[in-house]
Amino acid sequence: MFSIWLPLVMTSSALIFGAIPSHVPTTTTSSAWMVAVQEFDAFLQDWKKGQTLANLRHPLFDLTEVSAVSGMMEIIRFSGEAHGQAGEITLSFYTLEGDKVFSPPGSVSVARVDEKRREFQVTGAIPRVLRGRMGVVQVTFTGEKRASYLLKVRF
Repeated sequence: MFSIWLPLVMTSSALIFGAIPSHVPTTTTSSAWMVAVQEFDAFLQDWKKGQTLANLRHPLFDLTEVSAVSGMMEIIRFSGEAHGQAGEITLSFYTLEGDKVFSPPGSVSVARVDEKRREFQVTGAIPRVLRGRMGVVQVTFTGEKRASYLLKVRF
């Protein structure tokens, strides 16, 4: 289910943000989507003490590390570096079935990046429904272009 879900999100982002021209016929668009998709399949299970994410590289932003916020095991933190484009980095939680899990206002941070501010950290309080279970975290760059990482996590 997870490997099918990621291309759908990545291709939807490509279409919404203009990666595929609107004048392309529908039959051609499907094959064009697959060219635009980069799948990052990562499974994080021992992230609470800190884990390097060496393979999560994208032209818009990289995720370099995941860890728990010091002293609190219910908050997950992602660190990374953007590549100079202005935008925001956010995170969202999902069940393995693809249902978005509600995060109350203030429980998830937003990082703003640009040419000068490239390094970032985003944090999110792990929703109660996901604690002790498997779920998905989506870390998203939104600016002129959009990209997301979907990471399967054992909370």
